[in-house]
This record gives sequence, C-alpha cells and structure tokens, in this order.
Amino acid sequence: MTSAVSGLSAALFRDEPEEYVVTANLGSNRDICFASKNGTDASVEIIVSGNNTPLSISDSGTKITINSATNSGGVATSTAAQIVAAFNADAEAAALFTARLPPGSTGTGVTGAMSETTAADGVAETGLACTDSGDGRTFQAAAGSRYWDDGEALTVYIDGAKATSGFTVNYLQGKVTFDSDQTGKTITVDCVRRSLLAFQKVFGMFEGKLKISGKEIDTSSVDDDGWGSSLIGSRSWELTAGTFFYDGGIPITALAVKYLWKFYSVLSTVPLCIGWGTITSIDNMTANPNEAQKQTITVKGAGELFME
Repeated sequence: MTSAVSGLSAALFRDEPEEYVVTANLGSNRDICFASKNGTDASVEIIVSGNNTPLSISDSGTKITINSATNSGGVATSTAAQIVAAFNADAEAAALFTARLPPGSTGTGVTGAMSETTAADGVAETGLACTDSGDGRTFQAAAGSRYWDDGEALTVYIDGAKATSGFTVNYLQGKVTFDSDQTGKTITVDCVRRSLLAFQKVFGMFEGKLKISGKEIDTSSVDDDGWGSSLIGSRSWELTAGTFFYDGGIPITALAVKYLWKFYSVLSTVPLCIGWGTITSIDNMTANPNEAQKQTITVKGAGELFME
C-alpha cells in the first residue's frame, strides 16, 4: 500500500519581528533563540565553569546568565532543550526573553558557552566573505549568512577598500553584482542579516499551490510578420493552501503585516523558497456536514521570492 499527499505540503515560518539573541549557528541540535520581551537593552550569556556544576539561571538587572551543567572534567553537559526549559521556568529570565529551539531542532545537542550578547534586530556581520559565482561579477554569501536586512546599513569592500558605486545588492539572496569584472579579488560586506535560528513556525499547510506570474507587456510590431510578441514585466507570487493547521501560538492579527516567510516541504529537509509576503486572507468555514471542514489561507508576495 502506498500513500500520497495531494498538492504542496509545506511548513510556513515567520521571521522573528522582535529583537533577539541567537547562538552562533552551532548546528547538531545545539542552537537556541532568545526572543526579547523588553527591547534591545537585555542580554544573555552562557557560562561553562567548574566541575560537576548543575544547570542554573541567574539575573542581574537586564542581564541573564546561564550556568551550564558540567561533568567532572569541567565540560558542558546541558543540552539546548534543557537550557530552554530551565530558562523559561525562571521568572526573571522569562520576563525578559522567551527561549525556544530553532525550527527543526530537537535540542539534544550540548550548547556550550556563549559570550554576553545584547538582543538586537538581526545579527550584525563584519567582514562577511562573499564567493565568486564564477563570472567574476556576482559574489554571494554562504547559505546561513544571507537574508540581509534592507532596512540596515550595508557596506561593500573590494580587497579591504570600501566600494561606493559600481555594484547592485540583492539583500534577500545575500548577493553583490558588480558592473565590472572582480575576478581574484576579495569581496566582503558589513551588514545585518536575519537569522534562520530566530524563525518561528506558524502554519502547517496542505493541498497547497505556489503561483508565480509575470505581467505580460505586448511588444508586437510590424517586424513580427503578423505574429504577436511580448515580454514579462513585473513579477508576483502567491501561495495558497486548501487546508492548514494553526496552533494559536502567534496572534492572527500579528500576521497581517509584511514579514519574511520561509517555506519548507514537509517531506524534505531542503528549504523550498523564501520571500517577503503578507497573509491576505484566511477562511475557516463549515462545508457540507458530510465533508471535511474547509480551511484556506493565502500568502501574497510583497517582494522577491527566492527559490533555494
């Protein structure tokens, strides 16, 4: 017997709109996101010190210190899941941050130490390396260091010298394209990027459809020998789903604004796409009593859709 899923089944994630602190993209189920409840004046630190110490949480004003449990050799033993649970159970810590695991993480990895980090609207990058795509003109940051914030300052450097013109920036893709060949040169940027570790699952979507369209511009002329011709102008995208599941963790009213959304296929760990968009409609209606309840949702693009 085999089973099949009709249409696109995807998980929809929203970029964290509040300030946050994230670990250094450690991987192996070790990372944690601390979403701020009190603006950018609060900070988090994880300390690994002593032998056979228990996991504990302490606070000093707006600074939260996490003391990781250690073994007899002074090596950290607290997993990300254990830290999240202890953090959220502490009244002082929970008043400043909500700790959570990144999407897809089990939290079974040991996090280790983290220097004091103040909550901010994104992750600041200095000297972020961009790799030549092969044409000598287009340079892109590695996966995990993209999704640059177009509302923050960005500076491009060529061999350490600041470049002020002669290039364009694709913020979503983390890409710089130069007007002239830069083969062999070192391209770096200073920027603020959105962290995948801070994304939060909103919906599970089923029976979905992703539509990408372009506005047709008629270019027919007498040179076409009677045939019509056209080119594609402005492009748009729209994601609709016939069924969705929502756990109520995020107020619906908070979703009706422009966010950075990321779509993952339910049957794969490979990201499908990411883009700026807005939920434009949510319908929840009782259909024929002999049929399943119908629930639909539509996310409409408010910018580029990057197919990963």
